[in-house]
Amino acid sequence: MRLKIWMAAKAIVEVVFGVGFVVMPKTVASLFGMSVDEPAMLMAQLFGSAFIFGSIVLWFCQNLDRDDVAMKAIIKAVVVSNAIGFVVTLMASLSGVWNALGWLPVALYLVFGLAFAAIWFGKQAA
Repeated sequence: MRLKIWMAAKAIVEVVFGVGFVVMPKTVASLFGMSVDEPAMLMAQLFGSAFIFGSIVLWFCQNLDRDDVAMKAIIKAVVVSNAIGFVVTLMASLSGVWNALGWLPVALYLVFGLAFAAIWFGKQAA
């Protein structure tokens, strides 16, 4: 698995969702079958800003050496945060909080979490 490719892919996904949540939280929520009030819009925008932060870190650090201390921390952070995101979104999907499109974030958290876990626990290619 190429770490750089996974980092770029995750950065792109995060910036798309991040910008969506910041710029048009009601529209994004409606795609998932949810309605939001003003406090929920604020939380969505803050959530989006965190996604944008993550995308910037992933994008600009993708050329670091895999054994760099910062890269190791980023890989571990992605695994842990995606495991948490997977559980939260899975519970939301199973409880009917959102519509069928809610399975998309479940799948994204699972795929990226597993990919980065494989990188974390796998041996570095020669």
